[in-house]
Amino acid sequence: MASTQTDTSVQPIRATIEYDNGKTLMAQGPQALHDHVASRMEKALGRALPQMEVRFKDVSISADIVVKDETDIKVELPTLTNELMKSVRGLGAKKHTVRKQILRNVSGVFKPGTITLVLGQPGSGKSSLMKLLSGRFPDQKNVTIEGEVTYNGAPANDETSTILP
Repeated sequence: MASTQTDTSVQPIRATIEYDNGKTLMAQGPQALHDHVASRMEKALGRALPQMEVRFKDVSISADIVVKDETDIKVELPTLTNELMKSVRGLGAKKHTVRKQILRNVSGVFKPGTITLVLGQPGSGKSSLMKLLSGRFPDQKNVTIEGEVTYNGAPANDETSTILP
């Protein structure tokens, strides 16, 4: 008994993405939109889009901040003489600095082609981490940055930060 089988492999049908408005763009989800835009960009450029892997290990950020001591300050009316006296007292006052830990020994990897959501409480250092990884963290003398950051295996330095998008 001979049976004849035909190979009818089914190709997934990709719906076209309409450019009418935001709803139709996102109708098939963000990944479909990303794939669509990436494939159009690759066709236009004639090459694959660059991929970037970001690794960070034991990253710590701390800052020395000046703390104002308000225990001995009296509540006074804001008159001109009171404000002048307060500023004169402030010149002779000893400044008290405290080390504030922004990030402590944070490690992780951002893989190419993935979407990563960084969550945390307000003031937990999310923005500081993202600014550091993007090369946009301000370089100040009272801020200490420790740890290792690499982009596609190359260590982060001044040259690397100039080529980051």
